[in-house]
Amino acid sequence: MNIRITARHFDLEDGLRDHIESKVEHLAHYFDRVDEANVVLEKEGRRHIVDLTVHASRVIISSEQSADDFRAAFDRAVDKVERQVRRHKERIRSRKGRETRAGVAAAAGGVAPEEVGILPEELASTRMSPEDAFHELEELGARFLVFWNTETEEVNVMYRRDDGDYGLVEPSA
Repeated sequence: MNIRITARHFDLEDGLRDHIESKVEHLAHYFDRVDEANVVLEKEGRRHIVDLTVHASRVIISSEQSADDFRAAFDRAVDKVERQVRRHKERIRSRKGRETRAGVAAAAGGVAPEEVGILPEELASTRMSPEDAFHELEELGARFLVFWNTETEEVNVMYRRDDGDYGLVEPSA
């Protein structure tokens, strides 16, 4: 794991550097895919700010904490990142146990969305008015009807809405 420590507005002492490196390396104990960690320590007046960013497998986890000294701020930040890393690992672990959509669909006797093909269908180019299309849709009991509108000379779609009303789709110019 690559650990980068940056100190702003002060000189970093070796004891603090060792403390940071050991705690950050311990994150790999929870999640072995931690690739890189960036630690920025910044002193603004009396505030000590620590920004910890961890790059793991396809995720970036970060925390910014402040305290009266750097050790306390860093410990808060690493605790927060540690919780987030554990939560991320649990999400990955719980996804592995789930069955794929294709498997669920096959078990239910259906077809997975990836296996559904688009089949072309011939439409009779029926020329009619919207009123005739309404009556035809009522007679067929279908959800929609594609027809050639004699009033506008364009293809339209009449459909039955979920609330029981009807809608008419007309191409816009």
